[in-house]
Amino acid sequence: MLQDLDSLAARIGQMVQFTRQLQNERAALLARLKNLEQERDMLRDQLQRSEAERTELSASTGTHETQLKMLQAEAEAVQARQQSELSHYKAESEAIGQRLAASQADTSRLRLVASKAKEQIDSILVRLPGAPQE
Repeated sequence: MLQDLDSLAARIGQMVQFTRQLQNERAALLARLKNLEQERDMLRDQLQRSEAERTELSASTGTHETQLKMLQAEAEAVQARQQSELSHYKAESEAIGQRLAASQADTSRLRLVASKAKEQIDSILVRLPGAPQE
């Protein structure tokens, strides 16, 4: 009977030890669970921030694309206007060049005519009575 009691006491001691071991494992698992829950919450917050940032960037990108298209259209309009002005000024320059060439040709003709007229006047003046003889 004492042997049975010793065996029972040993068995109870093992059960107590096993129960303590289970309690320690439970406490460790609860602590691990708490850490995992904290990590999950932290990751959830990080995900929400990332999603908010992505949404903000997406909206910002849309705004920038719209602004870029407007600026491109404006630049194209300016370029078209400048191209038109360039064509106008080229045509005007060519017209002025043609007028200059015509004016220079007229000036040359007038100098030639003036020179001939001077020669004729000098010839007439020489033949007039009382003209100095050389």
